[in-house]
Amino acid sequence: MTYLLVNAAFMVLAGLIALPLLWGTRMRAIALTLVALLAVTVVGDNLIILFEIVAYDPEKIVGLMIGLAPIEDFAYSVVAAALVPGIWLALERRRK
Repeated sequence: MTYLLVNAAFMVLAGLIALPLLWGTRMRAIALTLVALLAVTVVGDNLIILFEIVAYDPEKIVGLMIGLAPIEDFAYSVVAAALVPGIWLALERRRK
């Protein structure tokens, strides 16, 4: 199984949870959050790969890289940018 396949399953599940929670919200704030998370991921992932803290099996990645980081690494930032605000809004609505 490849990292992309695992990420795709995780992203679909997260999307099914987050989209109803985020419906009608200000998407600009979520987009800015996504940009910030992706920027931090670019720097952080490249550093941990450069210093050999983590390594990836070349047979399990697509091969598209941003610096040293495989594109699959960025799925977690996308999911976090959707799920965290979605859960936050759901909890806020529940309190009211």
